[in-house]
Amino acid sequence: MNALPGGLEQSFRLAAGELGMCTASWLFARELGAAGGAAAVSQLRDELGRMFPVLHFVTSRWLEQKEPLPPAPDRVLEACAGADQLVVVGLEAMYLDALLGRLPGLRVSVLTESPFKVDWRRVLANLGSNVTGTELSSFQRLAGRRSVLLTFLYGRQGNVTHITPAWLRVMGPDVRTQFRTIIGWDVLGDRMDVYPRWLFGISTEDFTHLV
Repeated sequence: MNALPGGLEQSFRLAAGELGMCTASWLFARELGAAGGAAAVSQLRDELGRMFPVLHFVTSRWLEQKEPLPPAPDRVLEACAGADQLVVVGLEAMYLDALLGRLPGLRVSVLTESPFKVDWRRVLANLGSNVTGTELSSFQRLAGRRSVLLTFLYGRQGNVTHITPAWLRVMGPDVRTQFRTIIGWDVLGDRMDVYPRWLFGISTEDFTHLV
């Protein structure tokens, strides 16, 4: 079996931080698949999948010739109707790109927290001129009766889902009452196959809308 390119773990960490774990996983699966076929994708899963469970999930689906969940934002848009502020916790570029182009006039802020090293200036510039960054110390200033809080979910099983660590630092009883709508947007559509490292399990009852 041919060796994978050197520095692949470091490259994936960078991509996961600036694109999101699901988006980066599909990018790596497709690029390696195009270059080395199923053998290369299988090797990627074997070498990095236990460390990055979303990558394990995505490479397994790629090997099964499945496609990612379509980034169809209609239900998110419905939940945002009448809002003037959207606060996003976490990144998934494939899904945000589909959403942001259909939110004219809505102020959008992204929480600048990640378990990975991120160049937030570059990330925010790529998201568009109407997107700003916000920090944990100040994001609650964006709350209100016309504000929406959104995060990405990584699979669901019953009433349990998985989220990034930043969500645990954001969500609390006071936050639930400060935002009109709290959206969880699932980007996997099924449970992960290995232990969900980098992620935490929570109840779906934290959300007013599940997409």
